[in-house]
Amino acid sequence: MERRNFLRMLGVTAVATTVVPGIIDPFNAARAAISPGEKGIYITKISVASFSGLNTTARIVRIDTNKGISGYGECRVEDTNAATELRSCSSLIMGMNPTQVDKVFDAITAKLNPTKDWRQITYASGAIAAIECACWDITGKVYNVPIWKLLGPKVNDRMRMYCDTPTRTNLSQRKAEIQTRINKGFTWFKADLDGILSPSDYTTSPDPNPFTESGGNAKRILESGFTKYCDYVASYRQMIGDAPLGADHFFAWSPSGGGNQLDVYSAIQLSNYLGEPGYLDKSLGGWMEDIIPWHYYDEMAQINAGTGMQLMTGEDMFGFDELKNLVNAGATNYFHPDPTTFGGIHQSRQAAIWAHEKGVKTALHQSNSPIAMMMCAHIAAGIPDFLSCEHHYPEISWYDSLVNGVPKPLMVDGYVQIPDGPGLGVTPNDAIMSAHPAWGSSGALWKQV
Repeated sequence: MERRNFLRMLGVTAVATTVVPGIIDPFNAARAAISPGEKGIYITKISVASFSGLNTTARIVRIDTNKGISGYGECRVEDTNAATELRSCSSLIMGMNPTQVDKVFDAITAKLNPTKDWRQITYASGAIAAIECACWDITGKVYNVPIWKLLGPKVNDRMRMYCDTPTRTNLSQRKAEIQTRINKGFTWFKADLDGILSPSDYTTSPDPNPFTESGGNAKRILESGFTKYCDYVASYRQMIGDAPLGADHFFAWSPSGGGNQLDVYSAIQLSNYLGEPGYLDKSLGGWMEDIIPWHYYDEMAQINAGTGMQLMTGEDMFGFDELKNLVNAGATNYFHPDPTTFGGIHQSRQAAIWAHEKGVKTALHQSNSPIAMMMCAHIAAGIPDFLSCEHHYPEISWYDSLVNGVPKPLMVDGYVQIPDGPGLGVTPNDAIMSAHPAWGSSGALWKQV
């Protein structure tokens, strides 16, 4: 059903989206149109469940209401301050109507980011995203529709997945892990490349170094380094055939700075090497992910202009403004938000649609539980030319069991089905989470913040 008619059916009026020149308003009138919701419903409690076994401790958020309807969301795995951030928001949103998602979002964003410096809340935004998702989950349950239907038309019935593979310098181990991913049905792959070079393979750049935050240090790659990168990627290509292949983690860096990066010259050279057949192969849709820190727009644009390889970035971004800067600078070909960092489901979807209109395709980053995966699925449902969504855990046998409400396995032939159940379409499996307790945790699984 077309969105406007759907909203009429609910007894609310859809209003045209308001767009400020050059900036999309992610909290537009179309979103507000569903806000009245069930006027008697309000938030009574926020709780967090933590468990181990993924990259780090995972944190699932539950919002309870006076109507007995609960909604779920997830913080980004790296967000170690999630409990503190959620606690700071708890008293603020108690008593608010969770179906007024825009009002809840504005309130917590103002609390966690009063300076409006989006770059400084990259991981703090995990709390924002988790609460936003939980409110959408409740809203979908109130109206008995999936989240994607609340946001707009569905153009994809399923979401293609790609699988990350950690750096393995041992060739036999690397091949075994690639084969595991092939056996699981993945048809899209990504190779991490950190740690494969030695100090003799690079030198400090003789050029002025723009990447100096917190001791950052750009490196110029020597020919031996280019050879190692190419040989490593070639081992993937030999096993996966013509499947799309991306690469990431060229050096270690973080949004707060530090670590090593490629200099611009080396980034261009490496992109041209790896873009050739037998390696990432730009003709097969391969990409170079976060080849330098994303917020150096001019340098990213320089690299993009110097190579025909697709560049990808976005997993550490929060909000539309930074994407606008990147795209307008011609700095990226692929947009790669993580909804648990970017600000949640709606903002990620709106930004991806805007990027599509600018000729930039979207993939989705997630390294979390199936809760975050289903957040991605509701976003992917409405994105034209959607590429793929990340998966990190093919070796974890109990990963799919972390959620109830959808058929298993979650992925079939490299795709995850878009849920059609109310709200998020899944609920966390308390028994499985309890079987993998977080370090230092004790007592009840769900703890009120």
